[in-house]
Amino acid sequence: MTADPTKESAHSTELAHLSELSEYIGKELGLSNWMTITQEMIDNFGRTTEDNQWIHVNPERAAKYSPYKKPVAHGFLVLSLASKFCFETLKIKDVAMGINYGLDRVRFVNATPVGALLRARISLVAFEPFEGGAKYKLNIVFELKGADKPACVAEFIAQAYTPPKSDRVETQNVVSGKEANDAVLFEREGDIAIITLNRPERYNAVNDVLIHGINDAIAKIRKDDGIRAVVMTGAGKGFCSGADLEVFGKITPEEGRAYLTSVYQPLMRNLFTLKKPIIGAINGTAAGVGASLALACDFRVMTEKSGLLYAFINIGLGPDGGGSWLLARQVGYSRALQIAIEGKKIAGEECLHLGLANKLVAGEELLKTAKEWAHELAKLPTLAVGITKEDMFYAMGNGLYDTIAYEAEKQVAAFGSHDLVEGVSAFLQKRTPKFIGK
Repeated sequence: MTADPTKESAHSTELAHLSELSEYIGKELGLSNWMTITQEMIDNFGRTTEDNQWIHVNPERAAKYSPYKKPVAHGFLVLSLASKFCFETLKIKDVAMGINYGLDRVRFVNATPVGALLRARISLVAFEPFEGGAKYKLNIVFELKGADKPACVAEFIAQAYTPPKSDRVETQNVVSGKEANDAVLFEREGDIAIITLNRPERYNAVNDVLIHGINDAIAKIRKDDGIRAVVMTGAGKGFCSGADLEVFGKITPEEGRAYLTSVYQPLMRNLFTLKKPIIGAINGTAAGVGASLALACDFRVMTEKSGLLYAFINIGLGPDGGGSWLLARQVGYSRALQIAIEGKKIAGEECLHLGLANKLVAGEELLKTAKEWAHELAKLPTLAVGITKEDMFYAMGNGLYDTIAYEAEKQVAAFGSHDLVEGVSAFLQKRTPKFIGK
């Protein structure tokens, strides 16, 4: 008996190095989430093409001219989603630059009507390495939910480049007397984990060692079902002073670009895709990319002496590590721009007012409050918390109708969970539920 393909979960392939892709020839790389094709998408695409022979944007015209007698998304709209779906399903950490060469062997098999749920199944057809990169070809099958035939089948041709070994920032541990694994401390306290950035002599400045330590800690937490919430804090007087300039001040512009893309992006993805809540206990100042780290936490507890400092501008840089995206979505464009270009510390009380902090406490209560809150969150239905986190992240970059479809797809896992049965039973029996996170 074969599995029902409509019930398969979205998945992707993540590789550390471009060269590893050669091992996946003939194999499936990923399956995107379902996307709802709305009339608005069709209309917008139609306006950009300015050619109603290719796309039927008007119900009356469609009834007269369309062979389907209703508005449909023409295949070119579906094809325009190829890059988005490929990016969702294949992530390669050491790619510094990618180029889309185009699409080949396109076949439009089925119409895509308004309201249809569309997703893409991606597999690797060919891989051709060359010095400094590789050319590869992906097969894309655009599946329609409930239909026997796909909307479209095509090949996506791309080329990717990796920085030469000599151009990569070498791992350095500039804290004298510390082993590499001491740069980030990991501790488990019952149902929560505590991650401590531990380079206090340099105010927990970011280097490779610290980033690897955070990634390793997140990997442990991801695999341990007994850990259901996380606290992240810094040792010493500050949360994180930003990038370690003893390392980053010595690299070339090209090295910097490659590093920011290949290192910061996976780090932020690890934090945002962890299906457990992360509380930042922001001791002192979170500056530069340290501010990005703080805002990548789901919640923040601060004191009056805590603060966020977009210090990039003070040394002639723009934000990095996702800092512009994170700040703008918290406080809006105008206020975010002001904070970023003025380069002044936003103290804890103002962070609370702006929504950049969730709680403001006395200095000696910071870590205690964060841990207590984490233990409270750990008692929630962790599966549902993870789904909610995914929903919120998706909603920030997508429209209402796509988000409704995404929520429905994610809700399937919750419908079959132990915690849903327990939650409903507890409600009917008028008692406090005992969730186990599954």
